Amino acid sequence: MQTIKSADKQDFEILIKQLTDNSFSKGSQFYQSIQQFLEDKDQQLPDIDQEQLDRVLEVTKDTKRKVINEFRNMVTEFRKLISNYKQSKYQIKHDNGTVYTLQRMNKKRFQQLYINFTKEKLQSKDFYEQLDIDKPFDISIFELKLLISTYQKETSNKKKLIAYTKYIEDHVIQEKYNQDITKEYFISNMNSKEHEVINKCFEFIKKSDRFDVQIKQDNNQEIQAILIQVQSNLQLFSLSQIKNIKHIGPLYIHVYQESNRQVRIYKIKGDIDDLRQQQKDIVHIGLYREHYFIYDTNVEVSNFWLNNFQKYKTYQKYLDNTNIVQVRETSNNICVITGKSQNDSITVIRMMHELNMFEEIKDYNEFNYKENSKQVISAPDNAQDYCSETKEFIEKENHFDKILYADTEAFTIDSEGKYIKHKCYLCVWADGDIIKSSRDVNGLVRYIDKCYIDEKHDAKKNNFPDKQVLIYMHNLSYDCQFILKEQYQIEDMIQNNGKVLQFSFSIYNRQGLKIQFVFRDSYIMISKKLSELPEMFLSIEEQKTIQKEIMCYNYYTEERYVNNIGDIEEASKFISNHTKQEFISVLKKSDSMIKTSKTSGAQSAGDNCFDMQKYALFYCKQDVIVLQKCVQKFAQLLKENMDMNLFNYISISSLALSYQLKKQCFNKVYKVNGLLRQFLQQFVIGGRCMTAYNKKQILMFKKILDFDAVSLYPSAQYRTYYPAGKLYTLTPELIQHYNVKENLFQITEKSSSKDQNTLYLEVKLFKGNDFIVRGFPLLSQKVDGVRQFTNDIDKENRYFVDTIGLQELVLRQNYRYEIISGVYAKERDYTIQGVIKYMFEERVKCKKQKNPLQEIYKLMLNSSYGKTIEGDRNETVEIYEDLSQLFKKYDQINSIQQYGNKFCVKLEKECCEQTGYHHVGIQILSMSKRIMNEVMVLADDLGLNIYYQDTDSMQIQENDLEKLNQEFNIKYNRELIGKQMGQFHSDFSSNLGKVLYGEDGIYISKKVYCVKLCVLNKDDEICYDFHQRMKGVTSECITQKANDLYGGDVIKLYEDLAKGVPIEFNLCNAKVFMKKQDDYSYMNLSEFKRTLKF
Repeated sequence: MQTIKSADKQDFEILIKQLTDNSFSKGSQFYQSIQQFLEDKDQQLPDIDQEQLDRVLEVTKDTKRKVINEFRNMVTEFRKLISNYKQSKYQIKHDNGTVYTLQRMNKKRFQQLYINFTKEKLQSKDFYEQLDIDKPFDISIFELKLLISTYQKETSNKKKLIAYTKYIEDHVIQEKYNQDITKEYFISNMNSKEHEVINKCFEFIKKSDRFDVQIKQDNNQEIQAILIQVQSNLQLFSLSQIKNIKHIGPLYIHVYQESNRQVRIYKIKGDIDDLRQQQKDIVHIGLYREHYFIYDTNVEVSNFWLNNFQKYKTYQKYLDNTNIVQVRETSNNICVITGKSQNDSITVIRMMHELNMFEEIKDYNEFNYKENSKQVISAPDNAQDYCSETKEFIEKENHFDKILYADTEAFTIDSEGKYIKHKCYLCVWADGDIIKSSRDVNGLVRYIDKCYIDEKHDAKKNNFPDKQVLIYMHNLSYDCQFILKEQYQIEDMIQNNGKVLQFSFSIYNRQGLKIQFVFRDSYIMISKKLSELPEMFLSIEEQKTIQKEIMCYNYYTEERYVNNIGDIEEASKFISNHTKQEFISVLKKSDSMIKTSKTSGAQSAGDNCFDMQKYALFYCKQDVIVLQKCVQKFAQLLKENMDMNLFNYISISSLALSYQLKKQCFNKVYKVNGLLRQFLQQFVIGGRCMTAYNKKQILMFKKILDFDAVSLYPSAQYRTYYPAGKLYTLTPELIQHYNVKENLFQITEKSSSKDQNTLYLEVKLFKGNDFIVRGFPLLSQKVDGVRQFTNDIDKENRYFVDTIGLQELVLRQNYRYEIISGVYAKERDYTIQGVIKYMFEERVKCKKQKNPLQEIYKLMLNSSYGKTIEGDRNETVEIYEDLSQLFKKYDQINSIQQYGNKFCVKLEKECCEQTGYHHVGIQILSMSKRIMNEVMVLADDLGLNIYYQDTDSMQIQENDLEKLNQEFNIKYNRELIGKQMGQFHSDFSSNLGKVLYGEDGIYISKKVYCVKLCVLNKDDEICYDFHQRMKGVTSECITQKANDLYGGDVIKLYEDLAKGVPIEFNLCNAKVFMKKQDDYSYMNLSEFKRTLKF
């Protein structure tokens, strides 16, 4: 297993040497087009003539000889690689690992590799200066092609960035001796055009707020040093934005990177060929360790002077002669011998860095707000420039030719009883009424290939798929392990928090037809166990046809499966939550019972055996049928009632957002991106979860209720509005205006509000003598990576709050504030209120009618705000068989994990173009907190105890509820208790019957508490159950530990935990615990212990 945490270019070039090419069909359209090109005599690539090559070498400098020789090897390999061409990308590999690539190769693009310049275009001064050729010379067209091709590597069409995309370690020059040097290597020999262009670039950069430009000056003299620091990889200055610089004209920039003199050419404005013809000036920029500066080849600073500076820096004569090459010392004084040594600016800076002549700027270390929450981003000066209009919503047609549903079964244990990596032995899929099976996923692929066996490729589709097949699997993160190991080139993989949501691959049939397989996780759309779906979507009659899920997974070994005789008595020992008789009942219904004798291999004879293969097939078919029926029912209801196509969406949150777009909730709302999106991301803080005062709470013999808000986030959307129009930066006058508390409270949530602005503020907070300490405070901070709500102000004292959030801080705890920066929206859109009300009421109506549509409304209501606060997607995962395709992405690689003959590559993704509705999500989150605060702060003011809160619920004593209800009605003039949006109700539940109340409660920490429930069962008898939560430990594991040590009394277990007694839990005792491996495979664990102490 090979893992590469960080790949640099040199390491990566060594790595890709080990890879091989996969051959591609000679009947492909591309192959034919290449053959046609080679058969064209006028365009045929001639064999390399040594005399021609020597002539090229004679007119180049020694530094170019190696490149030309390597290029000769490349051309030699060129013909060999044509037949091995991959349709999606053409690549030429040298022995040293260098790879040249072409994307979407065709005849025209192929010709451009060698014939993209004419002789006239190349006879320019700029061209020869780039190649370090002394003077123009007479050379054949082919030789020119040969020469220039060594410098023209094909690149993708991605937008190039002037600023490097990685984090920056910035340095500043502080020593006196450095100032003398910086005059030379930053300023000398810079012509007026270069000076003008660079200054305009820097002016634009400074105004853009995407760079921190540090300029050090000495007594108002010329600029000594210009160091550009990118504050994060999310705040980048792209070439497309330079186009906004007025009066700059065509701009052609060379970036010389590091000390290897490798030239990266970035086109800013104007056509490259025109620039060459018109003799336009080129701006030469050096790049060393991600710092940019003017590149100069004539810096009069010698290596000797730099290397010996510390030794002779006290001698003024030495300091004055920076190009010195030798020093002769005498007994009385120092004798300085000057020379004519010159360096380029990159070499000088590199040496200075290696000699520790730069000092790191401590205030600007590597920035990653996820790892270092103390780093903050203030509001940009030009917020409106980071806003874009929401496009009109247009529902796509279903573009899938087939939609299938599949499931797999796997061995988890070997014949010796040891856990193994899960090994697939059965794959079942449903295509309408057709249900098929095979030993692995390859059978499914062959089935689809057979469906289109006589169809041919449509030339009009170019490289796009002729057929697309969608396959749903419930929990694709698990099933994908059996697909990724097969010989398919994964094209797109979408992951979120380690879960695989979707991926695809393509195959070609014998007729050249391209078939794309898209695997998608249905669990992301319907986040329920498969066994729960029939009750959600199927009628009672349909549910009766579904058999119970009973499977003895760990009884199935490869040896037993091949033998195909299972012992019911032994198999029953591997079944939990079901009896042996229930298992036998399902075996009979599946017609899997067999009669056998002891001589056939079973441990017992008679009716105590079953056909293992037949039952596994029956069990897996049942799962596939359930999945197919429920997803199809979901899609049908969605189309009939909302006119939306389920198969266009991967997740329930994307479906919910699209529904709001369809209902025009976002018509006036702008998306935010870039620095503004990053600024607003700091406002996103989830719901409060804590014990009162962050202390342990123990209640005995008191009646407790779980007082739960009805649909908290839909309630917040129903009560608020969406900020509309562009966002603007707060002016100093507006900051002064809103620093007055009375002006802040002129903004209300009502449409009749005197002030219609919506504020997003960076503030400092202060406590006065009237500050109110709350058991459930409003402020939060991260302590050791964990968010805690506290009454204390942290040392940095920089908080990010919107209008509602700041009003709550002032209103509920009497905070004083000072606005530092901020942005605001001027308009509002209340469309969302009507849409949410309609969805909620429809859900209530459908629930009364027992219409499964209510489940869809429920899922969408609970997910309708999630997409608006989506975090950074700063990493992508790609699966490769051939890492040479990654050559041009070497600097984006975070890690490479090899498994089998494939590589899972995690790539750093630039987020500068990521857009979102964060200002909308912030508004919803703040309103949801206000809904909770109105109840909880009122209870606090009345002296009523609340012991625990978890986002949308609170644990409160039953006898306090009546008083709280009365006072709430008086203060807010609306009903507190009920089942409508904005109201609260008791939400304890138990499988034993109706919960009357909680009797005892122990609250230890966030997500760690237990309440003993008093339950009225079906026989109208009082019994007891437990509502238990312990983060990282399953409920089954808690119950088993209580049974083992406390006679089943879970409250006693929590009492010991509250006393600080450490308790060890083995998570594998109560249920199967699987661990995902680095190669996406899974393995059961026999032991996974956690010891908890509070």
